[in-house]
Amino acid sequence: MCRVLGITNFNYAKHARIVARFCQLARTGMVMAEDPPGHEDGWGLAFYRNGELVVRKSGASLLDETDQVIGLLEKARTSPVMILHLRKSAWTNTSSTRHAHPFFLGDTVFFHNGVVYDYQGLLPDITLPGLRADARDTEVFFYHVMSGTTGDLGRDFLATAALIRQKHRFSALNCLFSDSRKLFAYRDYTREPDYYSLHKAYAENSCLVSSEPLDDNLRWEMMAQGEFLAIDPGGGG
Repeated sequence: MCRVLGITNFNYAKHARIVARFCQLARTGMVMAEDPPGHEDGWGLAFYRNGELVVRKSGASLLDETDQVIGLLEKARTSPVMILHLRKSAWTNTSSTRHAHPFFLGDTVFFHNGVVYDYQGLLPDITLPGLRADARDTEVFFYHVMSGTTGDLGRDFLATAALIRQKHRFSALNCLFSDSRKLFAYRDYTREPDYYSLHKAYAENSCLVSSEPLDDNLRWEMMAQGEFLAIDPGGGG
């Protein structure tokens, strides 16, 4: 249960206001009817600098550490893909840097909003080493994707998502992820469609995907259930 923001062709000079508004969702972001306000169980940031993935994450509230995010992005200035995540944990005793999103392997980085309740059923198919015993649903989800056999990140993700839809219980599979070449976005849910939302917008040469609209000057469109985007920052599709 989280809020996410992804931007292609990120430029801090152009997108600073959107980042600042997203950070405020840690306090004001939409929550489900039975939940207390706030997404303060951790945060995570990913971007690419000189072709290499940079990840920073924390188990603390972003409201207390906004300066860290702003400082990192201000210094980075630009990135082909930038993704930011606010966590509202579904699992007890996991508000820690260890369990904050994103999870990453090499240059591939993965963020998820939703819960896969019976994620343990995915474990037998995972072939990659390194998954720790205390992993929860998102990390297991990611390792299952990365254990795919096609060599195509988008196709391997869709195969895992299809398996979860068919054989597992979940609230939502809303994901943003990247391999440095593309920003991928996916929306699916079984409940609370107003909360498990993903909106897309375009501004100049950037595509923005966010849990909530962040700029009234942009035309935000809700992604459809089951919609999958593979956005090339270079415009190749």
